[in-house]
This record gives sequence, structure tokens and C-alpha cells, in this order.
Amino acid sequence: MRMHAIVLKTLTDLFSVRRSILFLIVVLILPVIGSGIFNESMQISSMSLAMQDQTVLGFFIIISFLWIVGIPVVLMAGITCGDFISKEDQDGTLLMLVSKPIRRYEIVIGKFAAFMISSIILEITSILASALIFSSSLGIDVYTFNNIISLVPSLLAYSIFVAFIFGTMATALSSMFRSRIKTIMIVVGLTMLIFFGFMIARGWLGSNYESMGFNYMDVNYHLGNAYIFFLDASGYRMAPLYQGMLGMFTGTYDISNPGSLYDIDIGAMPPEIAPKNYTTPLQSMLIWSGISVAMMALGLLLFERRDIS
Repeated sequence: MRMHAIVLKTLTDLFSVRRSILFLIVVLILPVIGSGIFNESMQISSMSLAMQDQTVLGFFIIISFLWIVGIPVVLMAGITCGDFISKEDQDGTLLMLVSKPIRRYEIVIGKFAAFMISSIILEITSILASALIFSSSLGIDVYTFNNIISLVPSLLAYSIFVAFIFGTMATALSSMFRSRIKTIMIVVGLTMLIFFGFMIARGWLGSNYESMGFNYMDVNYHLGNAYIFFLDASGYRMAPLYQGMLGMFTGTYDISNPGSLYDIDIGAMPPEIAPKNYTTPLQSMLIWSGISVAMMALGLLLFERRDIS
């Protein structure tokens, strides 16, 4: 048994109909509900084409970050990868697996590779399905729909990045701990901390956020900065309203002074909100990649040394 056999076996397990349908339902439920509420409140069909395009794309970008390529992807990575080794251990099959002519690190890498393949396929499906839901629910123009579709490669690339960093961390935790429940609880706790804990901490710390150097440790900011990197690659320029929303969730744009968000001279928001350039988007991606790869290396080391009997 070599690594390809591990990949194929894991893929078979991951592509169960129940798991795939459950993930798609969880991901698509918010676009279904959100687009309906959004259409009722904004009256999209009555907007000019330029306003419709800016409004719909902005809303799609925000809901994508939080949900379509956000929290469900993180939780899928955590629950799936966090179960890889600990489940084998609790089911009593780990000893049989390591007794095969395959190195222990190949077991871990093979399972993780299978997860990445399955997550890419599921994410392609969920992103395209979300775009179709927005199109049908909002009754948008073909021009706006084509612009949403143009964002798909960037959103897919970002979702792969998210699946990779959280999948490696969860796989590492699965290699470290014997308890499946403990591993999954840690991953869920980290998800809530990253998406909401740091946002709350930024508001609570106020001016001390930067003076204490917390801005460089803010992994939520680095995640938002990585998201901007992939959006910029598509050529999309976010409207100031949605820059402000993303800044509220991630701290990537300066919304500390409410007065700066409205230009009195033109009677509207400024053309753009100043970004918080604590680090470049590429540096933020390297920080996240470094954390995940370091955790994976530690997990592999501990797994190699674990006494399995």
C-alpha cells in the first residue's frame, strides 16, 4: 500500500452523497436567504445597470468572504481533517494501517491530499451554484452576472488557500491528539476566534491595538488581507461601502474615524477607503502559510514518534 492507495481510499470516503449534499446545503442556505432579503430591501431591479452591478457584486464579495468561501470551508476542513488520524486510532484501525509497507508521513499527506481534491470540487460547485442563486433571486442583468462569474477563479483560489491552511492545521491536531472530540472542539473554537474574536478585540483595544503591536498578530486581518490579494488579481475594485464592511470584519480598511467615511464636498462616500497597510497581502499569506506548515511539521514529527499499540 503506497500513498496513492491512501488518497483513493480517502477520496471514496469523502465523496459520500450525504456529506456532499450536507455541505452544499449549509453553504447555499445563506445565499438563498440573503439574496431574498437583499432584493426586498434594495429593490435591485429598479436600479441603473451601473448601480446594480456595484451593489450586487459588493454584496456577493462580502457574503463570499464570510460564508461561501469562509466559515463553512473552515469548519469542513477542521471536522474532516481533524478526524483523519484520531478516528483511525479510536476505531482501532491505526495499528493495522501503520503496519502496512507505507511511511507514517505518507498516511497523513495522502489523506490531506484527498481532502484538498474533494474540497476543490465541492467549492467549484458551491461558488457556481451561489452565483446562479444570486442571478435568479435578484433578477440581475447579464452584464452583472458575467461580472460575478469573472470573480469565480479568484474566489476558488482563495477557498483553496483557506482549505489548505485550516486543513493542514486540523490534520496536524489530529496527528497530535488521540481524541476526535478534542480535536474538533479546538478547530471550532479557533474558527470562532479567528472570524469574530479578533474583530471584537480590535474594537475593545481601540488605540492600543496598534501601540501594543496586536495588528501584526491579528490573523483575522491577515486572512482579510489575503482575500484582497485574490480579489485584486481578478481586477475587481471594491466600492467604498463594501470596503468599509470588509474593514469592519477584518480591519483591512481604516474605519476608525467615521467622519472620514463621508466626503462633505461631494455629498457621498469617498472614491475609496484607505487600506490598513500593516503588511502586504503577500506577507499576510506567508504568515498564514508559515503557521499552518509549522503545525503540520510538528504534527508529523509527533505522529512519527507516537507509540501505537
